[in-house]
Amino acid sequence: MIREQRFINDDWTFAFGEHPGAEGEPPSPDWFDIGLPHSFDLPDFREQRFYVGHGCYRRTIEVRPEWLGQWMALEFLGVFQIAEVFVNGRLVGRHEGGYTPFTVDISDVARAGANEVFVRVDNLWNPRLAPRAGDYSFAGGIYRDVSLIVADRVRIDWYGIDVTTPEVSRERATVAAAVEVVNDEPRPVEVSVAAVVADPARTVAALAPVRRTIPARSRAVIDLEGAVDRPLLWHPDHPHRYKLTASVSVEGTARDSQRAEFGFRWFEFTADQGFFLNGEHLDLHGANVHQNRGGWGDAGTRSSIRRDIAMIKDLGMNIIRGSHYPHHPYFAEECDRQGMLFWSELHFWGIGGEDVEGYWFASAYPVDPADEPEFEESLRRALREMIRVHRNHPSIVTWSIGNEAFFSDDRVIDKAKALTAELVALSHELDPTRPAAVGGAQRKGFDVLGDIAGYNGDGAELFHDPGMPSVVSEYHGVRGQGPGEYEVEWEHGVEVDYPWRSGKIFWCAFHYKSIADGAGLQGLADYWRMPRKPYYWYREKLRGIAPPDFPEPGTAVALRLTADTDTMPTDGTGDARLTVELLDEHGARVVDDRPVVLTVVEGEGLFPSGRSITLDPGNHSLWGGAGAIELRSYTPGPQRVRASAEGLAAAELLLSATGPAKPARGLARRLAPPAPYATEPPAGRRRASLAAYRPVQVSSAEPRHEGGNATISGSGTFWRAARRDPGEWITADLEFPYEISRVEIVFAETPAHPWAVETSVDGRAFEPLHRGDPGAEALSAYLEFPARTARRVRLSFPEKPIDVEELRVY
Repeated sequence: MIREQRFINDDWTFAFGEHPGAEGEPPSPDWFDIGLPHSFDLPDFREQRFYVGHGCYRRTIEVRPEWLGQWMALEFLGVFQIAEVFVNGRLVGRHEGGYTPFTVDISDVARAGANEVFVRVDNLWNPRLAPRAGDYSFAGGIYRDVSLIVADRVRIDWYGIDVTTPEVSRERATVAAAVEVVNDEPRPVEVSVAAVVADPARTVAALAPVRRTIPARSRAVIDLEGAVDRPLLWHPDHPHRYKLTASVSVEGTARDSQRAEFGFRWFEFTADQGFFLNGEHLDLHGANVHQNRGGWGDAGTRSSIRRDIAMIKDLGMNIIRGSHYPHHPYFAEECDRQGMLFWSELHFWGIGGEDVEGYWFASAYPVDPADEPEFEESLRRALREMIRVHRNHPSIVTWSIGNEAFFSDDRVIDKAKALTAELVALSHELDPTRPAAVGGAQRKGFDVLGDIAGYNGDGAELFHDPGMPSVVSEYHGVRGQGPGEYEVEWEHGVEVDYPWRSGKIFWCAFHYKSIADGAGLQGLADYWRMPRKPYYWYREKLRGIAPPDFPEPGTAVALRLTADTDTMPTDGTGDARLTVELLDEHGARVVDDRPVVLTVVEGEGLFPSGRSITLDPGNHSLWGGAGAIELRSYTPGPQRVRASAEGLAAAELLLSATGPAKPARGLARRLAPPAPYATEPPAGRRRASLAAYRPVQVSSAEPRHEGGNATISGSGTFWRAARRDPGEWITADLEFPYEISRVEIVFAETPAHPWAVETSVDGRAFEPLHRGDPGAEALSAYLEFPARTARRVRLSFPEKPIDVEELRVY
């Protein structure tokens, strides 16, 4: 039969809670109407809380009589983080892990006509499931697309084509395709597998057919080979792609075919000369990207992914780090299409600081030996799934094992390193064509465990020239809400492009939601994807494009409502991004703090909050005289949206939603309310210094006496200023604002000069905390004080610096 795959993102119902036994009961009229992608936490205004618990989804799917006897499956591209899937009351699959796609086989339970699909989801913190920690928000839900797939019993397996290009030059390239064929029939079959390669205009190569007998109810990998003369190479400046279509036939009858897109390129990370693509040196400069966004949280559409990548491309950047988990398969596809290199990352993830079990502030690696086997297997499984799904994308140049896994309890750090090394080896086994990176590897010897070291923050200067391929995987420069400052201040010397360093990746492209108070405000654009001033600074620096005129305070007299598209699909893959602006009498945008209400007045369009949403300076969804939000519709027809604000005439916009006809539900639609409760982190003892292994800034440092030595407990090393001048200093960056009440200092020499401790919330304005006088015999100072909020703690020396062995903050 001809393979069919269709999205089933529309017409779901949802209810919070576990609902035991509901999978075997008739649908309840009390559930709420939703569409996918969906998050437990809609609307998401970036509050520092999120619902943790269960949510249940259900939908009816229609099965045609001719599909019976074929292979039928439901494909889920992302569910956070445990999903149990039932069809007609029977459990058909369970998946653990919130960031990788999976399928469930429904062939044996589906019946002709209506079939009830029920999915129970939970996002409970799980000590045996990665990630155990992370600077992010771990909202639950079916937050990526769902499809129904129908194919022959003799077929190419799901993501079953592995395309590699063993030899590539500008004159000739070879193609190797490993095609995994499944035989679900009760007898052996002889299959013939062949493939063709095409560019956008024509077929350029045929891979000769191979015959193979596959035993009953088993599978086989069949290798095909071919070549292409004068291939068009993939490069960020000219992202040429090819399509390989593989087909399976039995006794001359076609049974299945699948297509895989790929590109011809070769690349190398070197220890002494940086990165090379297609034999030419290329300086990598890019941004980290989280997937959550204003209003819709993690539940973005493919259109939103396409816009995100386009915004970074528009800056003149050439690489994205998918921080810090496998992203939607469409993300890599868009990187291929738009010409953006992609660092694809696994979620072995740490955050540091509190080290409290029961929430995502825990040790990256389990502290209870009973949790170790399942936790380690969760990462092996996720790595296999990530590589299988993403392996054909030419944009991907490395598989990264994780981020800052050194934020594991010291008792298990050797096990965390052993697991990292094992995952590096597994990535080589699964994909010998790409190197493995270790992201955020600036502490505890993680950097040498992979092929590429990714250094975050002060790792750029701690490992200035590490003697192995390296990238600055995170560097900072901006912080805060609203427009921000125009010029970006880089830290740790990343403004210098050293020849041995492959490149640098900014933290981060967009604001994001996090469990860490004060975190997530380092974006060049805000949570709602509104560009901030530093966005335009980067664009001017990298592309030479002058910034626009920034709006000034004023009184608005009119509203303007625009959209990035006139049409949107109804299958849940697309949306329309609406922008509303407050204008003065000359038609120029002005900074006016009036909230704006957007309302769907015609059609079935939906905002994350329902048929209306308020963009308000109070929650930073509107600033600088403008705000933006995405509109979706799962029902075709005209969609009229009205923008209104106090004292101003309304503005309207007419869009069209296109797709198969279906009855309008109108006011009968029951829209899901906000999450019924939000959990807070469990109270726990902060056993570690908040400064431990965090980034450190210094006024100067002697070789081998860098500032990072002062946040490593018991290392026997210390910080020593390179100059003996007045005003030298060392600053511990806690990365997030904390309520602190104790600072401990261990000097490496008896203080012979005055010293002072100061704290800062924003990293710029410092407030005095304590002044120490010379002459004290003690090498240690223990300062306790009423709690104050601080992100940075600075130790300064007004006359002459003193060597510092440890700087601890609690």
